[in-house]
Amino acid sequence: MSQLSPRRAVSAAGLVLGTAALGVAFAPAASAAPSPAVTVSQSTVAPGATYTVSGGDCISEDADYDAAGVVFLAVGAQSADAELADENGDWTLTATAPTEAGSYEFSAVCDWYTDGFEYGNFTITVAAPSSTPAPAPAPAPSATPSAPGTPRGAAAVTAGVASPDTGAATGDAAPLGQKVVKILTGFKPFEVVTVTLNSTPQRVGTFTADASGTVRVEFTVPAGTPVGDHTLVYEGDKGTYFQEAFAVTATPAGGSARLASTGASVALPLGLGLGALAAGGGLVLAARRRSTGGVQA
Repeated sequence: MSQLSPRRAVSAAGLVLGTAALGVAFAPAASAAPSPAVTVSQSTVAPGATYTVSGGDCISEDADYDAAGVVFLAVGAQSADAELADENGDWTLTATAPTEAGSYEFSAVCDWYTDGFEYGNFTITVAAPSSTPAPAPAPAPSATPSAPGTPRGAAAVTAGVASPDTGAATGDAAPLGQKVVKILTGFKPFEVVTVTLNSTPQRVGTFTADASGTVRVEFTVPAGTPVGDHTLVYEGDKGTYFQEAFAVTATPAGGSARLASTGASVALPLGLGLGALAAGGGLVLAARRRSTGGVQA
């Protein structure tokens, strides 16, 4: 902000007091021609914040005085800020807003000692910043976690886990009451794996993987499990997940279940044994009869 000479400062102060006494400064000049307007950088400011006001035409045609005039802002009879216009009469003044909230009407006055005029009045609104914080955005709804043992879908299967139907494994189908053996790889070392048979969830056991991540699962298809397609779910306590299709088939004819480890049926050996026992008893009985007949003769 430019410094005012003592002569101009006294003149500016005298113009302010004259404005306060008469109510309207330079009324004849203002009525003769429209007052030029000013440009304000912002109409609403925070308490004590700065803003700028700019305008032009503040220049004297009197050769006895400096060409440039003095521009100052006034609110009522109080002068707020002052600035010298340049040689072309253009000026930009940086002003400081009042510290109390409210609306304030300012007048900008151009003074070149022998004459002057008022620019059009402007209003500044002083508004305190809002103390109410903006509401925090609502958190995104989280997916409802699946109940333990519920199939999560193929996308949830942990990469690297496999269930090969080779070696001691009995495959992906078994009748009611049959022992099932599944050997899976890809779990974490010594991970505890809970196995659940779906559709209606039935936990069939908990098994522990070895140091290489291989786990051997053995269970018997529970009685009452519906015949048809099901899903075996494997859930490790270290986060590993796997699922695979499993079919429950009808019980073989005669109602006897096969042994998973041998694939043999107990019905045939049992029948052969009973037949041999019966045949042996008949031979003993016939021999006794022949022995008795010989003695009687």
